[in-house]
Amino acid sequence: MTEDVDLSLLALLPEPAGFRDRLLLGMAAAIREQGSFRPVTVAEVVRHARTSRRTFYQHFDDRESCFLALFDVVSARLLETIADAATGDGPFARRAERAVAAYLGTLAAEPTLTRACIQETASLGPEGLARHRAMNDLWAQQIMRLVEEARRHDDALRPLGLEVATIITGGFRDLVLVALDQGRDLTELQDVAVDVLRRITLR
Repeated sequence: MTEDVDLSLLALLPEPAGFRDRLLLGMAAAIREQGSFRPVTVAEVVRHARTSRRTFYQHFDDRESCFLALFDVVSARLLETIADAATGDGPFARRAERAVAAYLGTLAAEPTLTRACIQETASLGPEGLARHRAMNDLWAQQIMRLVEEARRHDDALRPLGLEVATIITGGFRDLVLVALDQGRDLTELQDVAVDVLRRITLR
């Protein structure tokens, strides 16, 4: 990672090449303005996107589908960012530090959008809950891959099963929400998050 990398969740969104991308950015801006997804209206999204309601409904069935599309894009790009940060040579501890720093730094740059994605997605009916669970599984698999790659060069690490990785994922998520409730800078969680990974993975 370089010093000029933008760690904002919004920076993970694609450049607005078309109306759909503009609407995703509009949804993100509306969430920031309102403080959460729940009060956001289609009118606010199209205002921020500088387009029309007709255009909105050409791309999304409703505001919920627009928010879930935003969740999908942001989550996928965040996973890529963490994977990139963890890539490279060096001991597991160093790679874990880079991965956690990328994760927390990105979330810290957009606390309102972070809370919306973590807390409100699962409340949007069966589809939202399915998205939430699927993303949790992807996060757990990402942690498993990081550990497995490191084990090829470090015999001191033990395998990490899916169940344990899922516990880590849920614990990190809840820790982030608690820190947001307390008004803390999420990057303050760096040391404890890395310490948890070390304690669980070292023999």
